[in-house]
Amino acid sequence: MDAFSAGKVDALVQALAPQSLPDVPEGMRLNVHTTISKVAVLYEKIRNAIDYKDDHLLRKAAILRIIKRQLTYTSKSDEIARNLVRELIAARYLPNNTLPESVVQDVQGILEKFLMMRRERVGRERHQTWLLGITAAELEELMTDHRREKGLLQFLFEQLGDKITLSGAEMEETERRLQVYIACHRALFKADDEMLSYKLVRAYYRSWMQPETWGAHHREMALQMVGIHETILRQLKHPYAQKFSTAVKPWATSLRVLVEALDEKPEDARVLLGKPESLLAAVTRVSERNYQEAKQKLKRGMVRAMIYLFITKTLFAIAIEMPFEQIVYKHIDRFALLVNILFPPILMWIVASLIRVPGKDNTERIAQGVNELLTAEGPLGREIKIVPKRRGLSGFFFQFIYAFTFALSFGLVIWGLWALKFTAVSMGIFLFFLCVVSFFAFRLRVSAREYVIVEKTASTGALMVDFFALPILRAGQWLSNSISRINVFIFIFDFIIEAPLKLFLNILEEWFAFMKERKEELQ
Repeated sequence: MDAFSAGKVDALVQALAPQSLPDVPEGMRLNVHTTISKVAVLYEKIRNAIDYKDDHLLRKAAILRIIKRQLTYTSKSDEIARNLVRELIAARYLPNNTLPESVVQDVQGILEKFLMMRRERVGRERHQTWLLGITAAELEELMTDHRREKGLLQFLFEQLGDKITLSGAEMEETERRLQVYIACHRALFKADDEMLSYKLVRAYYRSWMQPETWGAHHREMALQMVGIHETILRQLKHPYAQKFSTAVKPWATSLRVLVEALDEKPEDARVLLGKPESLLAAVTRVSERNYQEAKQKLKRGMVRAMIYLFITKTLFAIAIEMPFEQIVYKHIDRFALLVNILFPPILMWIVASLIRVPGKDNTERIAQGVNELLTAEGPLGREIKIVPKRRGLSGFFFQFIYAFTFALSFGLVIWGLWALKFTAVSMGIFLFFLCVVSFFAFRLRVSAREYVIVEKTASTGALMVDFFALPILRAGQWLSNSISRINVFIFIFDFIIEAPLKLFLNILEEWFAFMKERKEELQ
């Protein structure tokens, strides 16, 4: 490795410096009884098992879920704020006996912004959902310390803001830098659209963060937020967004590995940064450890998914497939039923077994990225080449071939099922689960490759698999986005189980507090 820039080392060390939390007196801290917490944690583990999300999104998802439930009972921001904070502490999304009681007032202030917008009823339902999403993201940032993330993001963006360029297309400089900024968030922290929307609102529309300036005339702000929503959505769904994320990924991955290596001994971070060869060894060790952990994480996710799919498919067969076939065909095809039950988990297992650990060249590329981030010359950068859209006869030809792949892929599957004497019902169910499970397995596989930055050249066999699999994956993506809105299991948990459970836990918490007061009177 080359000699590192003292300025960059100082900037990185400052970003990684531990942030001191204000000392809160014992009697002013929010506390939840241990018994309540154990029940709440168990429920959250079961709830999260049926609604797969990355670990870093679970707390925000819980905030969103709790607010939605609370809004069915009350529109008072103080009640929602108090219940929200206590539920998050009980479920261990927030530390117990640590946060000051004043955090409830801070949460209430943020919720009041959303409630003011909600009362105006401006925009469609999609806009109201977006407002709730950025509110959840703002609350998540309020209740946890994100100063380190901000420092690391600034460090990466300063390195890459001018180094990711475009060729083959026109783009304003401000928009190009904004796309680099969004890509840094996605590649470094795996931020979703709700988190990114909030960060863009915070960065470019500061008035939202200052409700005291518009609270008296909030309808104007409500109308303005509709336009802001559309502007941000256009940037998040930009046609070149994925290309920017791909361009930024090598250095974002290198920075993540570097931070993990320095976090092993935070007190020696500056010393290690002064020894390039020692840092290289640490980066190599952490990279190889991450490869193994990512593969194990994938396997755990696959096992969870296999169990969930087996149970779901079995219930699906009992509730729909078997009765329907009995009524329509007067018999139940046990072979087709068995295939439909076993195929989804087997497909997940096959995908998991095909995952390979990245090679030495990937680790070397990560080390190279670390070197570029810390040396004075900085990253070499990358030029994104935009291929012009195919129009006319060539465009029609490729669209025709693409449509043909759909007909061919699904036609071959249907032909195979027909040869096995599947009924129309069994075929429909098989195709449904084939598409959804294939897309879910693909997403899990992508998440397991978060440290892969050196892509292997696709073999002829891989290209053939892609040719037939892409239509199924695209269909699975569409189905997944559609059925995620009508997940029966999530509805059962959120509205039939969670509401009475949390009400019971709140009453139990009040009872414990009452008993504690009576006990103190005896002393």
